[in-house]
Amino acid sequence: MLLSEASVKVQTRILEGVVILEHPVGENDKYITILTYDIGRAEIFVRGARKLTSKNHAATQLYVFSRFSVTESAHKFILTGSELLHDFYSIRLDIKKLALAYYISDIMRYAVTSNNAAHESVVTRLVLNCLYMLDKDKRSCEFIKSVFELRFMSEIGFLPRLLGCDKCYSYTAQEMFFAVDSSKIYCSEHFYENNMEENCNNIKINPSLLNALQHICLSELDKLFNFRLSEQGQRKISEIAEKYLCTHLSRTFKSLDYYHSV
Repeated sequence: MLLSEASVKVQTRILEGVVILEHPVGENDKYITILTYDIGRAEIFVRGARKLTSKNHAATQLYVFSRFSVTESAHKFILTGSELLHDFYSIRLDIKKLALAYYISDIMRYAVTSNNAAHESVVTRLVLNCLYMLDKDKRSCEFIKSVFELRFMSEIGFLPRLLGCDKCYSYTAQEMFFAVDSSKIYCSEHFYENNMEENCNNIKINPSLLNALQHICLSELDKLFNFRLSEQGQRKISEIAEKYLCTHLSRTFKSLDYYHSV
């Protein structure tokens, strides 16, 4: 029986992406999972890349951004060549940075699908920006983590309603509340009027925190990190961001527990 032409068709293509997972195979081979601009997650088989002498060794390490030449058959990729574009090397030298990078990668593996271009360009840019900020010590790990969590959720369809109180549209009240479960803002009057104070996922904020939330969720990506927070404000944003992601993804992550332990 002859195979149809479609069943044996092999294509060569170029992918650019950041390596978010390595999986050893045998003594010298491995699979890598990359996050790309155009097709979401992709898994690539890399022959011999665990050898230090391999021409593909540097470009297939964890948390590097590379260009990959692959053959594709039935949505399976085999590496034929690679070029290292950027190495976020210092992340691997700091346990806190490494834990945060692994947490970000864990979320990508869970929430970003394979062979799906929806939102992937923006999400990949977001991840690269976060890795760059980590690598260059541009912001603290807590700052980068909270910005990533909120912006990522906004990009994948969980954009909170941040223009003002959901009932009266006030946005200047000194005491307001962010309702994590409903993704809405309430002024104190309508918050207490609706007996919402017993829900621990309803978090008190002020106008400066509302401005920070709006910036994180709505600003252009190249301006995403262009704001400052007080120590108290950072604690509050961190609480909101982590609860928001875990609530709306309906799960937590072991990598998050590990991040908090280091």
